[in-house]
Amino acid sequence: MSFTDRVKIHVQGGRGGHGCLSFRREAHTPKGGPDGGNGGRGGDVLLIADEQLTDLTPFRTRVHHKAQAGAAGEGRNRHGRNGDALEVHVPPGTRVLRDGHEVAMLMEPGDTVPVARGGIGGVGNRAFRSSTHRAPRTTIPGEDGEEAWITLEMRLPVAVAIIGLPNSGKTALLNALTGANATVAPYPHTTDEPALGPLEDAFGVIHLVADLPGLAADGTERRGAALGQLERAAVVLHCLDASDPEDPAERLARVRAGVARYMPEGAREVVVGTKCDLAPAPPQADFATSAETGEGIAALRDELIRWLS
Repeated sequence: MSFTDRVKIHVQGGRGGHGCLSFRREAHTPKGGPDGGNGGRGGDVLLIADEQLTDLTPFRTRVHHKAQAGAAGEGRNRHGRNGDALEVHVPPGTRVLRDGHEVAMLMEPGDTVPVARGGIGGVGNRAFRSSTHRAPRTTIPGEDGEEAWITLEMRLPVAVAIIGLPNSGKTALLNALTGANATVAPYPHTTDEPALGPLEDAFGVIHLVADLPGLAADGTERRGAALGQLERAAVVLHCLDASDPEDPAERLARVRAGVARYMPEGAREVVVGTKCDLAPAPPQADFATSAETGEGIAALRDELIRWLS
């Protein structure tokens, strides 16, 4: 199943338990008075960041999430138990949106946020007894839990994002820079989900490099694109295929237009000429590279590490 970084799910807190209508009935106590207990509170729906998860794919089939209802009150002044909270596990880096507005961001494993509160439990008739009202038959039902549709967006901790038109050498560049072993093939759209590789600096810090697919040949965003992963990148590498006869300025403009809404503010943009063993690098390129021969790879890697460190 393909990589999923955005889903819409329905969450609902548990309903509160109803208050109980009851009167004490025991031998020798024919008029023992009201003894109906209160209902329990409904459970909350909680989102919890879980490092065992890498994307939001499980939510493609698990859309509805409802917490347990509170139990109803009982006679003999017994209150209903509260409903259990429903824990919904999401990957770290998940943003929570409601009505288009961000309400939470779960960054670290264990981060927790309630997204639907459980309903308040009802009130039993025992609570309405007074000196003037000895046999109340009044109760209050439990309240419904909070209910909402929310959107989850997962963002990988990408330090370096590699983008470009199809078959522009993005995945080969990732493999050459990081030692990743992502699939490379001489036809477009080989990569249909982010390919990742580590880049380690002199201090032993690992920076995540990602080849982000999603652009069609005309620069438009394809369905299921993962371009949203750009948002946390510190460096963005634009790949320009040196062997492509089309005007490189036009190709570069299409890429920039296609990713414009995802580009992080303040990110460093670097144009990388790829496949330079086949043709000279285009004039727009800041670096000339060849994953096949290794040309320019070490220099680009050193600059990336310097910028990130």
